[in-house]
Amino acid sequence: MNKGERTKHHILEKSIQLFAKNGYDGTTINQIAKESKISEATIYKYFKSKLDVLITCVKPDIQDVWMEEDFSKFSIEELLRLYVEKRIKWVEKNRNQIEILISETLRHPELSEIFFQQIYRKTPIEEEIESRMLAKETNFHLEIPILSLSMITTIISILNLQKSVLDKDPMHITDDAINKMVQLILFGLIGNKSPE
Repeated sequence: MNKGERTKHHILEKSIQLFAKNGYDGTTINQIAKESKISEATIYKYFKSKLDVLITCVKPDIQDVWMEEDFSKFSIEELLRLYVEKRIKWVEKNRNQIEILISETLRHPELSEIFFQQIYRKTPIEEEIESRMLAKETNFHLEIPILSLSMITTIISILNLQKSVLDKDPMHITDDAINKMVQLILFGLIGNKSPE
């Protein structure tokens, strides 16, 4: 990474922190420059506007989480647990960007496209889950984008609830919470009651 790339990356890191803390409207280019310890002119060397900074910094990175693997060898429960764990890792890695996307999408429609690209892009594990749902291996059937969005918002909500209750940010979700999410997907709201 050359000096220019490092500077741009540093600007984006500081911008993400400020947008997550203060929102888009509560963050100025001047604040970003001060946090980054550079001039406003330097920011404009890399970005056309504050909106350009926002759009650039909220693209979550999904690449390293969804490895190619033969998911057909997993039981449905193992598959769902793996999915939930991978989705949690992705949310934890991209938490600030996701929270910014969720809070700013209504005011900045340009962000909707970024968010929906992540939600509507089926990963190999989601394709396997979908085929298992169609084969009725679960009582629960959701379209994959809805499942993905549900997982993301649930994970963010659990992290924020833990932060609120514990008065500190745990930065991870407990195994118990993971098990409950897997059971909800596996058995739905009806539960695993056997047919009479």
